Amino acid sequence: MSSTDRSDAVVSGPVASRPVVTGLRRLLGLVVALVAIAGVAVFVASALGVVRLVPVLSNSMAPDMPVGSLAVTLPVDQAAVRAGDVIVFTDPDVPERRVIHRVTLVYSEAEAAELRGWSPGLLALTTKGDNNPQADPWIVTIADQRIWREESVVPLLGWPSIALAQPQARFAFFAIGGALVVGAVLVVIWRRPAEVRS
Repeated sequence: MSSTDRSDAVVSGPVASRPVVTGLRRLLGLVVALVAIAGVAVFVASALGVVRLVPVLSNSMAPDMPVGSLAVTLPVDQAAVRAGDVIVFTDPDVPERRVIHRVTLVYSEAEAAELRGWSPGLLALTTKGDNNPQADPWIVTIADQRIWREESVVPLLGWPSIALAQPQARFAFFAIGGALVVGAVLVVIWRRPAEVRS
């Protein structure tokens, strides 16, 4: 084998691998871009009141909706709520807490009129967590004309929201995120093109 042949053999390996590396980089960039676009779309939809994402904080709706999952809810009119729907409502005992449970009974207006504290325009219903042995100990009355009903569940995606509810976790998230952004900018600034290095 001549010296020219040996030189060609040495160079052919890295040259052949460059298209693979380039392809992987493009694929990774595409995935990151799609995730970013989806995140922005969900954020905008949530801000406009089109959709609401609810992190699941307990296993009361397991196994279909385990703790740490993310419930995707859409608004429906009061009149559209039926027994069997999974809805989001305010805990009657703890006003700052949201609950996502299944409706077991929707009171008719005539039945609701007999309930203490009920007034026209309120939706009265009973609920239960699928994984709970007993029904919830309350009758829920909802004044909102729009009720948030669960349409789908995404496993695990509720954990970031649960974690970020803690002040220390929020600080760490923004500190690490800021450091990564600064690092990425510096890499772009300092990185020289491959043609210059070779």
